[in-house]
Amino acid sequence: MAKTRVKNLILGAAAVLYMVLLIVYVKDVGAAVAESVKVCLKTIIPSLYAFMVVSGYVVSTNLYVVLSKPFGWIARYLFRIPEEYFSIFLIGSVGGYPIGAKLLTELYDNGSIDKRTAEQMLSYCYLAGPAFICGIAGTGLFSSVKAGLVIFAAIASANFLIGVLNGLGKPVPPKSRTKVRLELSLEKLVKSVSDGAMGMFSICAIIVFFSSIICIFEKLGIISFLAKHLANLTNMRYNDVTAALRTVIEISNISRLTKGDYSLMPLAAALLCFGGLCVLMQVQGFIGEKLSTKCFYFYRIISIVSSYILCKMYMWLFNVHSVQAVVQTELGVRQSSPIPTLFLLIMTILLLSNISMEKKKKV
Repeated sequence: MAKTRVKNLILGAAAVLYMVLLIVYVKDVGAAVAESVKVCLKTIIPSLYAFMVVSGYVVSTNLYVVLSKPFGWIARYLFRIPEEYFSIFLIGSVGGYPIGAKLLTELYDNGSIDKRTAEQMLSYCYLAGPAFICGIAGTGLFSSVKAGLVIFAAIASANFLIGVLNGLGKPVPPKSRTKVRLELSLEKLVKSVSDGAMGMFSICAIIVFFSSIICIFEKLGIISFLAKHLANLTNMRYNDVTAALRTVIEISNISRLTKGDYSLMPLAAALLCFGGLCVLMQVQGFIGEKLSTKCFYFYRIISIVSSYILCKMYMWLFNVHSVQAVVQTELGVRQSSPIPTLFLLIMTILLLSNISMEKKKKV
């Protein structure tokens, strides 16, 4: 009881102090918030929103079971999970950080997956996606899509390794014999659009909030103090350490690393694998208290180290140091990707086909 009171007292005092600092540094916080809103509009929403809508539709209509069929052997013998869940890993790997958590929570809510499997899958269904990584790290930092793909491959490989580690010692699940009943409907599509918009608003709101925290830390000299000491310990540039500390809080700050320095690619891979405290809060927001995150955080540490090592290996393997393919900076800002559009097109065709079939039945 005493510990709870002390905890509440500390949190209350911190909240009051934070509000006071917001007033003291109102101009600087306002500028930081405005900048974070631009990041959301130019980077986060274009690279994430379409996938949030489509992934929600895939789960609600049972399409995720169909998408998993070609990967049944990998799911059952390597990951040791029922084959219908493998598409969650795929979608979570290309859709964006919180997509995997969102889908697993939805499956758990409707009784399609047990709690233990969902918690274990959460540990490797967590990745920024190629559109975001190739834009913000590939073209944004290294002026090379190839560099972005190498970073994405390193993190994806680390997650795949975590999936295999999770499956060690488990029995091979039986092959699914259940016939899938697709529930394609316009109503579900509209609901997915609405749910995606709500989820997107929540994600952007958290990003904007964390921008104010970073601003306060900077004004108080906390980040500069830590950066100075870490720079001395690691022999890294002060500006890069500062950027890394900001990235640990909010991932889009990775664009502040020194541009064109390929020696920073493994660090970029590790930071993108971690995702930042802001993204972790987004994940926690989706799962609430329904699923435990102990397994998630344990394997995240392994994945971060693995991403760093694998990125170095891939850089040597693909000779990424000599990449000179410069891409227009505008591409690094727009963060556009044909993948969400392709998924939307496929969903639209399936939806129209289903509506047409229903009309024929009625006739």
